[in-house]
Formats: sequence, C-alpha cells, structure tokens
Amino acid sequence: MAAGLAAMATALLPGGAEAAGGAASNGLSEIVVSAQKRNENAQRVPISIQSFDSETLAMLGADQLTDLDAVAPSLSFGDGGEQARTGIRGIIDYSRNAGYDSRVGLYVDGVYYSRSWMNPLTLLGIDQIDVLRGPQGTLFGKNTDAGVISITTIQPSAQANGEISADVGNFGHWRIAGRGNAPLGRTVSLQLAGSHTQSTGYYRNLLLGRHNSGVNADMVRAQLRFQPDDDLDVTLAADYAADDNSTLHYSYVPPAGTNPFAFASYWDDSATRRTGGASLTVRKDTAGGFQITSITAYRSGHQFLYFNNETGPIPYLTTGLSQYADQFSQEVRIASPRTGNHDFVAGLYYFWGNNKDRQSLSAGSGLAALGLGGLVGKTSLTRSSVSTDSVAGFFQASFRPVPMVELFVGARLTYERKRLNDITTNDPTGFIAIPITGYHDRFSDSFLTPRGGINLHLGPDLVLFGTIGRGVKSGGWNVEGTSASTFAAGIRFRPETVTSYEAGLKSEFLDRRARLNITGFHQRFDDFQVFTFVNTVVAGRTVQATSLSNVGTVSSKGVEVDLTLVPFRGLTLSGSYTYNKSAYDHYPGGAGTVGTTVLDADGVQTPYAPTHKAYLAANYAMPLAGGGPLFFAHVGYGVQSSENFDPKVANPVGGSAYFIKGYGIADARLGIGSAGQGWRVSLWSRNLFDKRYIRFATRTVLLRAPAILYGEPRAYGMTLSSRF
Repeated sequence: MAAGLAAMATALLPGGAEAAGGAASNGLSEIVVSAQKRNENAQRVPISIQSFDSETLAMLGADQLTDLDAVAPSLSFGDGGEQARTGIRGIIDYSRNAGYDSRVGLYVDGVYYSRSWMNPLTLLGIDQIDVLRGPQGTLFGKNTDAGVISITTIQPSAQANGEISADVGNFGHWRIAGRGNAPLGRTVSLQLAGSHTQSTGYYRNLLLGRHNSGVNADMVRAQLRFQPDDDLDVTLAADYAADDNSTLHYSYVPPAGTNPFAFASYWDDSATRRTGGASLTVRKDTAGGFQITSITAYRSGHQFLYFNNETGPIPYLTTGLSQYADQFSQEVRIASPRTGNHDFVAGLYYFWGNNKDRQSLSAGSGLAALGLGGLVGKTSLTRSSVSTDSVAGFFQASFRPVPMVELFVGARLTYERKRLNDITTNDPTGFIAIPITGYHDRFSDSFLTPRGGINLHLGPDLVLFGTIGRGVKSGGWNVEGTSASTFAAGIRFRPETVTSYEAGLKSEFLDRRARLNITGFHQRFDDFQVFTFVNTVVAGRTVQATSLSNVGTVSSKGVEVDLTLVPFRGLTLSGSYTYNKSAYDHYPGGAGTVGTTVLDADGVQTPYAPTHKAYLAANYAMPLAGGGPLFFAHVGYGVQSSENFDPKVANPVGGSAYFIKGYGIADARLGIGSAGQGWRVSLWSRNLFDKRYIRFATRTVLLRAPAILYGEPRAYGMTLSSRF
C-alpha cells in the first residue's frame, strides 16, 4: 500500500513523468522513452529530455500543448496563439506561410506534423509527452534543428478499460472527455476517444459586445489494434479535430486605471481550423530479436484566420489568411536487439507535402485620414502553393568495448526537392502587391546530419554523456513577399544549419528517492532564417525592403537542471531550471530602421528566450484517516526573466514596445479520490494569485502603435473524473 501511494504521488509530478516500471520501494519509477526509436530508460539515453505522463497532465490541467509553457523551462510557445509558435532553448518560430517551415518537429505516435498550425491543440487520450531538447536531425530528421515534441497516445489493449472526465470553471469554461477500450475477440481491440472544450474567453470587445480569446474545440480519435501473436502488432488509427476559436491578435496598451481585458475593435478576431488524418503502424519481431517497424500516414487540414491588423475601432486593414495542407509520410526501420556489445537502428523515410495559402488585405475607411482614400474598400489577394518531396536514410549504432563505456554514432542523409508551384496576386490598389501570375521556382538540396558521442555508465544509477550533432531547417520562399521592394530583394532563402555540443549527467541516489539530471549545451546556428531590413533597387530607385533571408548567426548556450526528490512517503518535490543565453551573434538589419539608416541587432536576445526560467512544484498524496479516500494536492510556481518579441527591441525609436517584462505565476490543485484507478474530484486554479503579465508585445504594422496581449488572469474550476 505504501509503495503504491508513493508511486501515485510521483506520477503526479509536473517536473517529469514517471511511467510504469522498475520502481524501488517508495522511490521513483522508471521513465520509458522512445527518443532513439526504441523503448529505453530515459536515464540512460544521451539526450536532454523532459517527460510528462497522463497523470502529470491531469494534475496540471493541461488540455493543450501550450499549458506546458510554464512547467517545461526550455520550452516556449510564445504568445500561445493560433499559429502555434513553438521554441526550444530560445530558438522559436512557426510555419508562418506556405513556403516556410518550423524549427521544432512535432510527432504523434511517430507521425510528423509538417505545419505548426496542424498541431493537436486539444490533448486527448495522451499517454506521454516527451520534450527532446536540442537538434534531433539524425533519427527524427530535418526541421528539428531546435528540438522535438514527441506525443504518444494510449494504445488499445486486450483488457476492457476507459475513463471519463468533466471540467467546469470561470470564463465560461467547460470540458468533457472520454475514452473507451474494448476487446473485439482474442486478437483485436478497439479504442474510441472524444472531447469537447468550450470557453467564452477572458477578453471582451466592448464595441461588438462579445468575449474574445475563447475556445470551441472538438476532437475524436479511433484506434483499431490487431495482435494475432506475440510477434506482430498492427494499429490503424484515425483522428479529426475542429476548432472555432475567438483568438485576439492584440490590442492597444490600455490606459492606466482601465480594465486591461477590455478593448474596442470593429472586427472580432477569430481562427477556424479543421484537421485530421490516418496512420497504419506495423511492428514485427523477427528471429534473433530484431524489430521491424513501418509507419504509413496521411494528414490534411485547413485553417482560416481573420484579424484587425491595426486593432482599435477604426478599420484600417483587415487581414485574412486561409491555409491548406496535405501530407503523406512513410517510415520503415529496423532495430537490433540491445544485447552484447553493440546495437543499431536503421531506416528509410519518405515525405510529401503540399501547402497552399490565400492571403487577403482589405483597406478600411481609416486610410482616408492618411491620404490613402483611393484604397478604401479595395482588397488585395495573394495565392501561393509550395510542394515538398523528401527522402532520407538514417542509422545510429552503439558500441560497448567495456561495460562502462558506450560509444554511439549516427547519420541521416536527406535529399529534398521543393517547388514553388504558384504565386498569383490581384491587387486593385497597386499598393500592396505587384502584379504576378503563376510565378514559380524550384530547387533541390542534400543534407547530411551526423551525430556522435559517448555514454559513461559509472554505476547503475549514474551516467555521464557527451554528444556532437548537426541539424537542418529547410530552405524555401517567403510567399508573403509580394510587394515590389520585397520581391526585388528576393523571396527565396537557403537552409539553415546548427551544430550542437552537449555534456550531461543523469543520476539517481538516496535509494532512488532522488533524481538529478544536468545538461550543458552550446548550439550555433548558421544561415539563420530571419526577417531583415535591406536596401534594394526598384524602378531605378533605392528603397528599403523587408526580406526573409539567411543573414543571421545565433548562439544558444546554457544549462538545464531537473531535480526530483521523495523525502518521505507521499510527498514529491521537483524543480526544473534552464539558464539560456540565446542571442544573435550577427544580424544585419535586424533592429529595423531610423529614417534611412538600417540598424543591426548583433548581441540582441532572440525572441521569447528568457535567460532564466524555472518551475518548482510540491505534490502530496495520502489516504485520509481510517483508510478512507485518497487526499492529493499540488502546488507549482513558474517564474521567468524578461524577454522580447522581436529584435527591433534594440531600436532607439519605439523599440521598448517589443519588451516583455519577467513574471511568475502559480498553479494549484486539491482533491480527493479512490486509492486506485477510480473516481477523483478536485478544485484547481491557474495563475492562482491573479498576476497580470504580458505574453505578446509589438507595434502595429501601419500606425506603429504599441500593442500587447495579456496572459490569462486567474482561472479556477472543478474537475470530476473516473477510470474503469
């Protein structure tokens, strides 16, 4: 009983998931990850990893990925907006248009999600989330030069089981989710899961009398698993998500003494998304202990964004962005048994994707006051399409010349062909885009992304490791760059590369009541893809333009510390801290302009990269007197230093508008439940002390007015759940 309670308390730990397996009495359980394409103890994998299992996600009330922002110090979701901006170790971005790829790779059950806006905003039936910090260009491939988020869902099983939960809270929040697993005979099992999440939002548009920043999301998943014998495992899975959210882009800085969450806009910013896909995963164990895995997947989706570009009650510019994506991927790999003095993983990977964007910019009546009355009522349209074909071969092998020394080496060779199928514009204003019909381009690239290092097993619970690796982010086109000046400056950009050095320690002690992991890292990004200001020639005249190009060089270096401690039965203490010095070594034109002078941003902190970020938590679980229900409690506090939204923070004219002050927020949960897997009732709060903090700070495009987006004020509610 005592060991079970300690294991439960540990499972509630936000600092890192504690999956089943191998726990010492009253100690920490083993965390199992598949970061190296095989199931392994995370404490023996030479990668800096932070994991969250289903119990941890439930304790945190994590309904979407962005809820992990505070508890995973090396991870950042920026403003948490509809474009799913994601970063690791201060290297952040998102798939902002059809010709541009994100820097963090997201995988769900081994399937790569190529567009950041296709990310599963709703977490449903999740078994574990692993954050792999640093480039993962060997086993996971391109567009993972900042890191990988790997999500594993709960798999169908031969035992009937399920769960249901319901939330209700302020801001009109309510959520219901359920999962049921049923065996359909001796060899087949079926699992169905679904959820609905809804809230009105914490902002209010006074002009339209509506709430904003709310959620209306549905998600369903079905998984059919076939296991005819112990050597063959086949799973067919399909999912679908529908989101109709009111998502505020930003608002003017509110005057002192006014409601910070009230604004007046003629337009109700919104995001509508539909995504879905199917996958077939086959695992076959062969003679000699080898395992062959095949993952075949297709995904498709679209997203519509509409927002007031200048914010405020007067219509200047209204932006609409329609994004469409289709993708197909096929991976086949073989993993040798991990016995003797060596083992390996090798495979082939193919990816095809097609992205289409439709962008509109509508001119409003406010332009008349700026002397642009001839544009009022007109709309500029741009259509674009980009396709990608990519094929890769990869391997990683480990050698153990003596039991305490493990050497590993790996590489991935990728050939990629990209095609800009179309850029077509229709701009009756003649002001925003030049006339283009069917513009196209193409290029191909080859990438070699090696990785190597050493593991020193100094004891059963002490590992030292060191690695050197490379990563690549694909080149592409800025398909939003259709103005005369931007087009003249060039819209194609090359791949960016990163070289990473890591050294770390993974340890457990005090009879496995304590776990301490420390990683030091240094990453250098060359040909970094960034927007910069340049001088270019249009119609024989030198003008300033914004160009997406490879002018940046970035260094990201620091230390990551994760500590877990079980001082006595039922209590788990944890802390995660990241010191990260991420800055542009060289960034010509990055600080914007003053008059006709273009300013550099050398030495400026990269966006959403606080130097210090930490999360501390305490969790307690103990049965009430007399063998009654289980009492459990959690309190956590996340804190981070200042950051910026844009390197133009270094501009002496208006640069302060991009600065984001550091802040700290607390969360808590208190509840009772059955001692086993049964019912639970809990009260919870996010931002417990109602801290007012800024998530997004910028200046509007046309009027250059300071604009911000506040984080969510104190949220609270109740959760009822049951497992069977």
